[in-house]
Amino acid sequence: MNKKITLAVVLTIIAFGIGLSIVQNTQNSEKYSGVFYLDATFYKDKKYVEIKFDDLTQKTTSSVLEIQGMETSFQKTFTGSNFTIQVPFDSVPKYGWKTMPVTLVVEHSEFGKVGVKVDIHDFGEPPGNMIFSEP
Repeated sequence: MNKKITLAVVLTIIAFGIGLSIVQNTQNSEKYSGVFYLDATFYKDKKYVEIKFDDLTQKTTSSVLEIQGMETSFQKTFTGSNFTIQVPFDSVPKYGWKTMPVTLVVEHSEFGKVGVKVDIHDFGEPPGNMIFSEP
């Protein structure tokens, strides 16, 4: 009997945590999607990924860009509210672009630190959804 109650409590806590996480992600998306723009496009013929960031409020003081999953970690810090950078890539990774997300930690004068994540996509394909977090 105690095992059933314990299992029910644990499952309730897990379900509550998942629900809370979904609600927070939705709220963050609504709050930031009209403010920040981040895109990462792979140009196969030019052999690079072009990453574009723009803060429509122009209140970003700095941002740290990282491409995860690379053999040699790529990280760069920018000042200001927008940038465009081209990062060399010979080809699509063996397991696809989902294995190399582009993350950005933005220092915003109004919102504080905001995390933005997007997946790289091939030129001509629609961009993926941005995921926002508050570290």
